[in-house]
Amino acid sequence: MLRLWLTRRWLLATLAAVVFGVACYYLGLWQWHRHVEQRTKVDAIATNYGAAPVPFSPALVERPLTPERQWTHVTLTGTYAANSDLMVRNRTLNSTVGFEVLTPLQTDGLTVLVDRGWVANGANAETVPPVDPPPAGAVAVTGWLRTGEVSLGRDVPRPQLVSINIADARAQVPSLSNVDAYVVLGSQRPSSASAGHPLQPLPKPEEDLGPHQAYAYQWWLFMPGGLAFIFFAIRRQAAAVRETEGGPYAAPPKPKKVRIWDEEDA
Repeated sequence: MLRLWLTRRWLLATLAAVVFGVACYYLGLWQWHRHVEQRTKVDAIATNYGAAPVPFSPALVERPLTPERQWTHVTLTGTYAANSDLMVRNRTLNSTVGFEVLTPLQTDGLTVLVDRGWVANGANAETVPPVDPPPAGAVAVTGWLRTGEVSLGRDVPRPQLVSINIADARAQVPSLSNVDAYVVLGSQRPSSASAGHPLQPLPKPEEDLGPHQAYAYQWWLFMPGGLAFIFFAIRRQAAAVRETEGGPYAAPPKPKKVRIWDEEDA
């Protein structure tokens, strides 16, 4: 069997099996890292979302929020910038596509975006739907801190955005402060003035770990699969060769057992 494995065909197959095993290891490691990342997100939601709100201060957002500080519950007081809504497209709520509405809020020496909620799409992609304006004057906001999203680098008509990227938003609203954070609105006093187009509040984020841990285990279980296949394939071929007379790896013939009656016949 060893001589059969040392042939070019099976050595190449073994090399392919080793490469397959290494690939499975790194794919499993990738899925494991995604599981750890998702676990951190879920833990942050469980810890911070329902916690007592803390007063907002610039120090909270001077540095990027760590994963553990996402969804920090805060209170802040300020004034909304009038006629400065930004509309983040392709946001789904209850299986319906629409926009999330971002409005700059001037507070404590900073101007930060507040995600005031969701509204369904307009008549077409070029048209933003009407929404109730934010309350005028001083407003007390309770919400959750979030890090801005990655820019998707696509041009859309103003005042639309394709993601909640602070730099992209600042290109349209230069007064925004240079902090990579925004606030998801929970409640505010006074409430928005009603103009017949209310915003729906965003629901609590899902606390689902997803399938990444299971996928990691599956990839790691696949690691020895290629080598196991090679072993049994060589074993099967070796058995077939032994059964073939004159085969290059045939076992030497067993001596015929001499029976008593054979000797008497001789």
